[in-house]
Amino acid sequence: MRKNRFLFVAMLFTALSLGFASCDNDKNLPDDPLDKTPNTPTETPVEPVVKVNKELYFNEYDITQISFDTLNKYLAIENIDTIYMIPQGTFFTPDGHSEGGYFRLVRSNLLEPRTSLSPRICGKGDLVFDCRVPSIVPADSLWLVEHGWTVNKYWVDLSNQNTK
Repeated sequence: MRKNRFLFVAMLFTALSLGFASCDNDKNLPDDPLDKTPNTPTETPVEPVVKVNKELYFNEYDITQISFDTLNKYLAIENIDTIYMIPQGTFFTPDGHSEGGYFRLVRSNLLEPRTSLSPRICGKGDLVFDCRVPSIVPADSLWLVEHGWTVNKYWVDLSNQNTK
């Protein structure tokens, strides 16, 4: 009987020591058995999303690239960081509009509603108007500059070339 008691105590001691030794290994295991760390060989590492910029071009006669549908389509793509609206050509005052009035129309009816869709939409490039148009309504040209465009840089560059 003594031998059985000794054997029982020895087995109990061995079982307890193995149990305590395995408790130290539990520190490295996740709490949830379904929660896997990214370093496990069965799970592929997640690639970071590469952000890109999209440039959309428009001019006085064609604004299809900056239509609301097109802008919303590009806003829905998560890897597009910034959408630039880039003017091409000139925006000269058509008949029936005052110079300052046309400048204000381009800002308030064309560009401002599109930039208000998202802070990810901004301007880039030079808006070329009739020569004194931005000076008639300075708040409009300031708004354009604040949103990334330059105004009539073309005329400044042209006059600088002529003075050389």
